[in-house]
Amino acid sequence: MDFKVFKIFVIVLFCAFKIKAQTGEIYGIITNSDRDSVGAAFVSLFKDGNQIDAVYSDFNGAYFFSGINPGSYDVSVESLGLQSKTIQGVLVGTNQKVELNFKLLTSSRKVDIVEIIQYRKPLIDKDKQAKIYTALEIENLAVRDVEDIVSTSVDAVSQDDGSGDVYIRGQRTEGTQFIVDGIKINGKLSIPQNAIEQVEVISGGIPAMYGDNIGGVVIITTKGGGSKGYGALESITSNALDGYGYNLVTGSYAGPLLKGKKDTNGILIKPSSLRFLLTGEYKNLMDSRPSALGVWTIDDDVLSDLELNPLRVASSGMGTFRNSEFVTSEDFKWQKANQNTSSTNARVAGKIDYQLNKNILVSAGGNHNYSEGNSYIYDYSLFNSINNPEYISYQTNLFFRWKQKLNVDSSKWISSLSYQIQVDYTESNSLNWDDSHKDDLFKYGHVGQFKTHRNSLYEYEEDGENGDAYYYKGEKDVLYEFLGGGSNPNGSNYASQFYSLYSGLEQGNYENYLQASNGGALLNGDRPEHVYGIWYNTGRQYNGYTKSNSNQKRIIGNITAKIFKKHNLIAGFEYEEREYRNYSVSPIGLWNRMRQLANSKNTELDLDNPSLTSSNGVFTDTVNYNYLYQETGSKGFYENVRDQFGLGYNEYFDSDFYGPESYSLSLFSPDELFAEGNGVLSTKGYDYLGNPISTSKLYDFFHEKDKNGAYTRKTNPYQPIYASGYIQDKFQFDNIVFNIGLRIDRFDANQPVLRDPYVLYDAYKVKDLNSTYSVPNTIDEEATVYVNSLEMETPSIVGYRLGNSWFDESGKEITDPSIIEEASSSGEVTPFLKDPSIKIGDSNYDPSSTFKDYEPQYSFMPRISFTFNLSDNSSFFAHYDVLTQRPGLSQNMFNPIDYLFLEGNVGTFVRNSNLKPQKTIDYEVGYKQALTKRSAMTVSTYYREMKDLIQITAINYAYPVNYLTFGNLDKALVKGFSLKYDLRPINSNVSLNAGYTLQFADGTGSSPVSSASLISQGVPDLKIMLPLSFDQRHIIRGVFNYAFKPGKKYIGPDWNGKGRSILGGLSTNIVLKLSSGRPYTGQSNFTPEGNIINAERRALDGLINGNRLPWIYTTDARVSKKVIFGLRKESNYHFKTEFYLVVKNLFDTKNIVNVYNATGNPEDDGYLDAATSQSNIVAQTNYESYLDLYSLKIANPNNYALPRQIRIGFVMTF
Repeated sequence: MDFKVFKIFVIVLFCAFKIKAQTGEIYGIITNSDRDSVGAAFVSLFKDGNQIDAVYSDFNGAYFFSGINPGSYDVSVESLGLQSKTIQGVLVGTNQKVELNFKLLTSSRKVDIVEIIQYRKPLIDKDKQAKIYTALEIENLAVRDVEDIVSTSVDAVSQDDGSGDVYIRGQRTEGTQFIVDGIKINGKLSIPQNAIEQVEVISGGIPAMYGDNIGGVVIITTKGGGSKGYGALESITSNALDGYGYNLVTGSYAGPLLKGKKDTNGILIKPSSLRFLLTGEYKNLMDSRPSALGVWTIDDDVLSDLELNPLRVASSGMGTFRNSEFVTSEDFKWQKANQNTSSTNARVAGKIDYQLNKNILVSAGGNHNYSEGNSYIYDYSLFNSINNPEYISYQTNLFFRWKQKLNVDSSKWISSLSYQIQVDYTESNSLNWDDSHKDDLFKYGHVGQFKTHRNSLYEYEEDGENGDAYYYKGEKDVLYEFLGGGSNPNGSNYASQFYSLYSGLEQGNYENYLQASNGGALLNGDRPEHVYGIWYNTGRQYNGYTKSNSNQKRIIGNITAKIFKKHNLIAGFEYEEREYRNYSVSPIGLWNRMRQLANSKNTELDLDNPSLTSSNGVFTDTVNYNYLYQETGSKGFYENVRDQFGLGYNEYFDSDFYGPESYSLSLFSPDELFAEGNGVLSTKGYDYLGNPISTSKLYDFFHEKDKNGAYTRKTNPYQPIYASGYIQDKFQFDNIVFNIGLRIDRFDANQPVLRDPYVLYDAYKVKDLNSTYSVPNTIDEEATVYVNSLEMETPSIVGYRLGNSWFDESGKEITDPSIIEEASSSGEVTPFLKDPSIKIGDSNYDPSSTFKDYEPQYSFMPRISFTFNLSDNSSFFAHYDVLTQRPGLSQNMFNPIDYLFLEGNVGTFVRNSNLKPQKTIDYEVGYKQALTKRSAMTVSTYYREMKDLIQITAINYAYPVNYLTFGNLDKALVKGFSLKYDLRPINSNVSLNAGYTLQFADGTGSSPVSSASLISQGVPDLKIMLPLSFDQRHIIRGVFNYAFKPGKKYIGPDWNGKGRSILGGLSTNIVLKLSSGRPYTGQSNFTPEGNIINAERRALDGLINGNRLPWIYTTDARVSKKVIFGLRKESNYHFKTEFYLVVKNLFDTKNIVNVYNATGNPEDDGYLDAATSQSNIVAQTNYESYLDLYSLKIANPNNYALPRQIRIGFVMTF
């Protein structure tokens, strides 16, 4: 389908934001006390005190409001001669029909009195299975973050390990989509809690208006301003309670921006049409990831001494030992919080609503999040936490929405019609760097000033070119002198102490930089060796500078219509463009790169131009030569640095003699930094200096040069395009509510892809061969041809390949392509190349021979659900969904750098720019039953089949080299049974939401990289269905609330029988999460898991994920007391205060989330006791130190979930 055709199709469907078309409906019947229908009753819909719609009931007393945004509303009914009635707090979710019937009294004595009652959510929702959390429910929960709120559902799995990962119904965590006010959130969700009006979690029966997800959808709606001003202030702290330093302050205010209209008595008769909400939150954490075991660190005095004196003379008298390798448990100290892992987060959200008239509502708003802190690196935590890197990120989301209700004749076939258009923009930026050097890249690896002293070498030759004489042979380093002055004091101490230990003993120790480095000194561009391979040592500078920028531009819309008074039709579209760019430097490597390049073009002597020594014009005995400048390649660092310092191109340059201020990236050419794929630089959407690039052609990447003749290597940002259209009809037939829809998604990665993932160059296919070759009839004409040699003019065919299927020369399909490999004279698979002389990057190389444009992918997704309401107290429901989700940028993003240097990097990893959308087919059937007037039960069973999930794979028998990439290779199958119980606090203080899920989540891969370890060990990936790593068979959740309501609704002890509600406003909320353990893979041998790099092969014991972790049990509690104060008796104005205590993981349960595969123990991998390890252990520098340091390392606190955390808070609303 052509894209223009698709756009026409979408426009015909009108519009509906994939997630922003979140409208609902309120409908019902109005009767009098005699149960007769009341026609022509005036029904008004209010939001935050403002009338946003009004209708008259028809002859049968029926009324409805459609196109309602999610939120809380008041509905008021007036009729001549009958008592008016208002129901407050009517909760409307996305795509939800809310039945709201009114019975008006006919007693004349009460006609002038308005009956006001509070809305109660029905126990049985007749057409919706989503879980909705209101602002009040969220406020009272013992958990705060949205991810934690979602995890209170039995449909979600999480581990309370600080990751924030949520798995809905057996789907990978990236399969869940979060939306705030219709804006899709890419990355970390962050919004102030007091800005949230409701959170809706859809885990099954996803309407057609939602797409680009294969798990679940979490929809967050923010609050709006009201007719009266109101605000809140909140403060939370854990200081002096748990030692983790949690501090949070929030504030919000909402109300009218313009004054409403009042009558002569001062009564508001027309609320303000312009309203606003502004919220802000500031949070500071001393420890971003608290440890359940506490934290072991080096004693301050010991650590200070190690930093100042990192080395000692080796026992052999040559070289050095690191003093850190003599640390024992006596030098450790225990503390509660991690060091240098603090974080700060500031969030702001705002919204403005303008009621232009009764039919038009204009809204604009957004949110901004700023975060900074130091990342926790476990390997740094003992000796080097001072060098934890800093991260900074900020994201802005903005939207503008126009919503209009069109006037139609309600008696006609279209009884209601409205539309909504929204545009939104999101921009995200992130930085990751060393907080002491930031973007001063050459300071990262700067240890100090070194000076190379050199002596000239001569050799006497008889009968030389110029007779018998001493001939100059070059220079020899005789002293590599350290002059101090480094940018990293702890790193510089390795150099200063080494030179001090061997002061005056330069011979064999520091005649040149290699001797100094081998002896234990750090040079520019070096980092300290780790301690026994277990911990990173003092003075190890973080080697990373990364920045990224992304933005998302979208336009969406929807039109909703009520047709024939039964069909609620929604049609819509979404168009989105994203842009992502990334820039990453490993700055410490710049010093080594300079040392490699500084004298790379003057390695030979200019023998054609000798300089003869003479005395009074008479040749003496010496012949000198200058070094020869070899002008190879383009102008780069070699030439630029000499131009900067005024040196000749044949002169020696000592790069370690100059400081960071002398260097910049512009001295290099791009290819010198890329260094054939092994360099210090990676870019996408930036040039090599870090300047953003808007557009660049693929041809220019391979051929464009700057004025110095260097390739510019500019790469486009990743700019995928996503579009969707859908149509959905919700209607009722007798007691059955149907919701039927169709969604069509179009995804265009908008980037080049390989024409053939197995061949980098243009190769002959069967259809290209001439009559010289005879091809079996069984071979498709699109098959690639393989030959025995590329050196022969007419090589022999030895095999064929069509996609991933291989065939021998006779046309027989084979499973082992090594047969073709062995038939080649080179010993490697040899495709029949059209021009074997052309290599990627050559001047005559044409990128179109290797790459083609991504072919847009269309996904057709029918959605069918129905609810059969057996009675007011019971219903049966079922659904069938097809869901798809586009591939993520981390797997799908194209970068030509990956291919430019592919030939020299066997087994390297390359993203797959040709990935297709992932797919889920979802079924569910269930039954709801009201047990009493305040309790109900839901039973359901579901079945999910996932296809085309992304997984890493090896492309073997590829030409010119094998490599790793991603593919749509995985599948999964999830089966589950859920039981949910809902107890409402009707005439009671108790409420309870509880549930149990039995789930089986099996698949061929748990994450896009779960097969990496198998590939690295050469184990074939057989794609066997096994338990996924996040499979938890038993999931139990419970949210218990016991609250004493204030005022007339108080139920509780009375003070002396005089009606004093002494416990009014006191509430307790308990969140219980109990889950069976996740699976892990057993191991039959003991390997050093405490090592930073463990190169030993693990031997499988049993099946993959054939073992189970222990059960996980967590209880969170919140106890609060609310007090309401009236400021003046004659005024309704009052403010409310609340004091509360929150305890997360109340019983301080040490929940195990990871174990060592060989032992099943979270604190022992078995390596120290294994017989096979003893020879390695006794060979270490210090036996006792090694045992203590290794034992400490494997007692990894990350193997446990979060510990108990205690916080107190204060809220004031006014």
